[in-house]
Amino acid sequence: MDSSETIETLPALTASVERKGSRTNIATNSVSIGTDTRLFHANFIAGQWTGDVFALPVTASGVGSSLLWQASQEIPAPAQRRLFTYDGSGGVAFTWANLTAAQKTNLGSVAVHGYLRGEATGERRNGGNLRNRNAALGDGINSSPTFVKDTNTVYAGSNDGMLHAFDANTGAELFGFVPDGIDWTGLKSLSDPGYAHRYFVDGAVIVSNRVQTPDKNILVGALGRGGKGIYVLDVTNPDSFSGMDVEWRVIGADNDMGHVLGTPIIASLNNGKTGVVVANGINSNSKKAALFVYDITDGTLLAKVTTGAGSPTSNNGLSTPRGWDADGNGTLDFVYAGDLLGNVWKFNLGAVKASDWGVANNGKPLFVAKDANNNRQPITGGMSVALNPVDFSTWLFFGTGRFHDAGDRDNKGVQSMYGLIDAGAAITDGRQDLLRRKIVSLGSNSGKVVRGFEHGSDFDANKKGWYIDLLAPPGGTAEGERIVGDAAVIGQVLLTASIIPGSDPCKLAGRGFINALDAFTGASVNTAFFDVNGNGVFSDDAIDGSPIGSIDLGVGMPTTPAVIDTLLVAGGSLGAVGSIAVTNPSNTGRISWREVIGD
Repeated sequence: MDSSETIETLPALTASVERKGSRTNIATNSVSIGTDTRLFHANFIAGQWTGDVFALPVTASGVGSSLLWQASQEIPAPAQRRLFTYDGSGGVAFTWANLTAAQKTNLGSVAVHGYLRGEATGERRNGGNLRNRNAALGDGINSSPTFVKDTNTVYAGSNDGMLHAFDANTGAELFGFVPDGIDWTGLKSLSDPGYAHRYFVDGAVIVSNRVQTPDKNILVGALGRGGKGIYVLDVTNPDSFSGMDVEWRVIGADNDMGHVLGTPIIASLNNGKTGVVVANGINSNSKKAALFVYDITDGTLLAKVTTGAGSPTSNNGLSTPRGWDADGNGTLDFVYAGDLLGNVWKFNLGAVKASDWGVANNGKPLFVAKDANNNRQPITGGMSVALNPVDFSTWLFFGTGRFHDAGDRDNKGVQSMYGLIDAGAAITDGRQDLLRRKIVSLGSNSGKVVRGFEHGSDFDANKKGWYIDLLAPPGGTAEGERIVGDAAVIGQVLLTASIIPGSDPCKLAGRGFINALDAFTGASVNTAFFDVNGNGVFSDDAIDGSPIGSIDLGVGMPTTPAVIDTLLVAGGSLGAVGSIAVTNPSNTGRISWREVIGD
């Protein structure tokens, strides 16, 4: 990656200043709590630039503190590790003999290659001249762990240059893969004692199930901040993964392909194929927002839909896509995604011919997110799509804000949460078409900072949705609160995680809230969602007479939460995991069952 395109919000710490942090979402092996329910969480040590993946037990009372396993302690000896790469024509074992001449030149020496495999004999502490590490596993900053039930495997990307596969029961590394789309000239820098942090395999991972790809599990990984493109592996048998299982990849050849930060979608398409849907991400050469659709079997580009939004002076890119099966027949009909300029795009993939796919609403955005002063609000997280159970209207939910660059930290521009009705036409009058809602209360309960949304007001049927500005009550103070993760609808509750970065650029702190509100009114839920005081009774979890709608779990800036039965869990920037009891959303069921998501 060109240094001019570095995307960096981490503190500039030297190896002598070490801080634990996390920015990834958690993964779980179940949506219900049983005897072997566990969650998987990644963190990193800033300054040392090593990382880890952990497994923790989950019970009805919360997340256990005793580790079930710690991946950094389960890495095999360097010679026994099953590591692979791509040599320009296919997958090969990651041995010095198998590397191309260019790859060898980029790494520089056999010693550096051994270092990447985990060899410690060349480190300074052992008399060599290579960077000391406390573990061979590198930092996984933005590549969240992904659990695959079919094979009981956890996958996570890392900035040691590899995708890693771990046994979900033991944490043992099953294999690692070094994509060719990353900056191989930069891999050598990992061994430099003066190493300054760089990104390598830092993007989202999604794996197909064996219904989507019969009898197979196909992994699609985004390079994220480490490169422009994706890589695809057959991970049906991770225990015996080999070079033959390296399928295809797309790397930087297209001017519209950028750093893919959103999770791709794997879905059945209306042309009869199973596809991989990829939002182009940021820093493409064209600086425009675009959507790519590939055939999962061989990487054939089925369609590229460009929005035309963006320019060299107005850098744009498409964020995490969300799919929608409008007719419920199992195929992907529409894709929604936001961009850095605040545009909400609806892509129509309903036709049988891929050549007929395009941007809905005559090529115009469905909506443009702007604050009260007409400033565009960037959309960097994923959306959620759901049916209103009252009138079966299609709703779209998302938050605004960005946290890509060092300059984003101090930005106090007003960001918002939105709920929009997609009635088949663009919402052209912006906020005038939406009902304004507010955060009205701020206080504490059982040692936690909590907030309340306005309560008791019906939704105006003449409006096309609602919005809430992320302003601190009671005075409506802009604190830099923003939403950069995915929205989710469970039952009729909309869940988001909002973050407020800390002012000190040399710390990984900050704070934020898990927010829960009525998805289809934008107001407070009617029945309390959080059991803040932990007494098992929800009726007393109120603020100023309304159910508590936001809570700071004390984990720093929270990541996207997950709900396991009656327990909500979320990680945070301090490297910890927080949890809280919630009302059982299965009482109403997941109403966004037609949503096609990349996780």
